[in-house]
Amino acid sequence: MRPACVLCIGGSDPSSGAGIQGDVRTVSSLGAHCLAAVTAVTFQNTSGYAGTEPLRPKSVRRQIESVLEDFEIGAVKVGMVYNSGIISSVARCLAGVEAPIVADPVMASTTGGTLLKKGAVAKYAKKILPLAHVATPNMAEAESLSGVGRGAGARAAASALAGMGARNVVITGVRRGRRVRDYLLESGRWSSMSSPALDFEVHGSGCAFASSMAVFLAGGDGVRKSLIRARRHARAAMDGASRAGRGLPAASADKLRARLAEAVAQFVAMPGAENLIPECRTNFVFAKKGARSSADVLAVDGRITRTLLGPSAGRLAYGASEHVSAALLEVSREFPLVRSAANIRYGRDMAARMAEAGLSAALYDRSREPADTKARGSSVRWGVRAALRGARGPPDAVCHGGDAGKEPMAVVFGEDPESVLGKLRRCL
Repeated sequence: MRPACVLCIGGSDPSSGAGIQGDVRTVSSLGAHCLAAVTAVTFQNTSGYAGTEPLRPKSVRRQIESVLEDFEIGAVKVGMVYNSGIISSVARCLAGVEAPIVADPVMASTTGGTLLKKGAVAKYAKKILPLAHVATPNMAEAESLSGVGRGAGARAAASALAGMGARNVVITGVRRGRRVRDYLLESGRWSSMSSPALDFEVHGSGCAFASSMAVFLAGGDGVRKSLIRARRHARAAMDGASRAGRGLPAASADKLRARLAEAVAQFVAMPGAENLIPECRTNFVFAKKGARSSADVLAVDGRITRTLLGPSAGRLAYGASEHVSAALLEVSREFPLVRSAANIRYGRDMAARMAEAGLSAALYDRSREPADTKARGSSVRWGVRAALRGARGPPDAVCHGGDAGKEPMAVVFGEDPESVLGKLRRCL
């Protein structure tokens, strides 16, 4: 089966944090094939912006045409288009494209550069917005494009952009105290969603959001679902931001992080998920290939907890789990294809549910743990080894009935987060 093809149009960022390089990384991390048309070469790094050299409109046009002639396009993301000539060239090429187009009207870089010339804003509004299946400006970009004026608000700006031709509009990153909110105007209907704000800026986060949204639209998701999934992906990319240069950290495009973030988000949203979470809380982990220690295992920092408002998950981080990672590493020593796991509460009712769902469970008795093993803090590894003794294949879960001061527990295993999530659903 061929992967979906997403065409990304934008500027080159030599620091690879944003622009076309960031788009390629993001699209590839989500399993799609990224086609790229460069509109300009920028001179920037993580600390500052030194300038822009736009390509000739004819060069931009020929790049896009060569791709459209050869590939079936699932979606298009339009980023930096810089000047009126490039805008006209891009618009002419995309006029007959039936795939959804995500227009991300980037006007300024986080490193301080101008990405859309002031004299080209009106041309962008006239030529690109009417092509957009969804436009994804931030608040400042929405105000500039729509002309509603500063302080008019997200709803006024989005309504104006819809009136200018964009079929759907997402106003991104509106800061309200310690939270950041995105506003969606979809087919005349309003909705919004928020998340905790970061206390630092990340280079390339906007590119990660818009290009991941294009991937999800290419996969057949609707605008709202694509927005929800893109927010998860962008947040995971920001949480995993790395400081490779001397300036701003750059958004990550770690494939493990993208997949685990999606699985954790789906677990938290599952009706009844709180019934699976034990008193010691749940962790959900995903290991690198050939993982040797917990430092190679991505996990939920702070775990997944039960709250009055429902399950809540911390950010993802490598090395953030001790016990579930230890169990996973022990299983993967015997069965290397097993790379993901999550712990849930256990008891007679859960044992019955697992059996009814056709899940295989390997058991061990914590009361039989040798004193020296307990003293060394190797209980989990000892227990998993005991449960796996003589096993010909990986179990779906390893379980124990508890011990003094230790609640009963089951750790569910799978080759990836998606398979673990499927087994957790069956446990409900």
